[in-house]
Amino acid sequence: MGCGGRPTAKSKALAALSAGKGSQMKVEIVVNGVALVLESAADISVAMRPVSAAAAVAAPVAAPAAVSAPAVRPVVAPVAAPAAPAAGDLFSRLSGLRRELAAAAGVPPYVVFQDKALKEMCERLPQSLADMGAIPGVGAAKLEKYGDKFLALLRAA
Repeated sequence: MGCGGRPTAKSKALAALSAGKGSQMKVEIVVNGVALVLESAADISVAMRPVSAAAAVAAPVAAPAAVSAPAVRPVVAPVAAPAAPAAGDLFSRLSGLRRELAAAAGVPPYVVFQDKALKEMCERLPQSLADMGAIPGVGAAKLEKYGDKFLALLRAA
């Protein structure tokens, strides 16, 4: 049902198909410029393609000779390349140092450096305090307080 209890085009088409009137009928329903093609009450075949409003019609078609399962195409999402093992290991070591320094200061680890700053350190591998100071999230106070300790760990990598 649609708004206010009125039947929608889709509910009318499904009612017609499920009542047996659609045994040899193909119904196209256009919703926001997308056509839904229904060939049975169970939505055996649902196709979506942009069409104009004038193209949305119910037209009788011949019954198929044999019913076959609809083709299924797996959807594969792109997967980011895994980080190099050395970079992951370095990040773990930087995180460990951050955790130790934070515990000693009685503050949460993100107060020392946020993850984003540690990731930048892994990517840029700064070799001097000036290089480290160019990383977003590494200000003068943090550089003075923690710079030498993190730089020693980065140089060892």
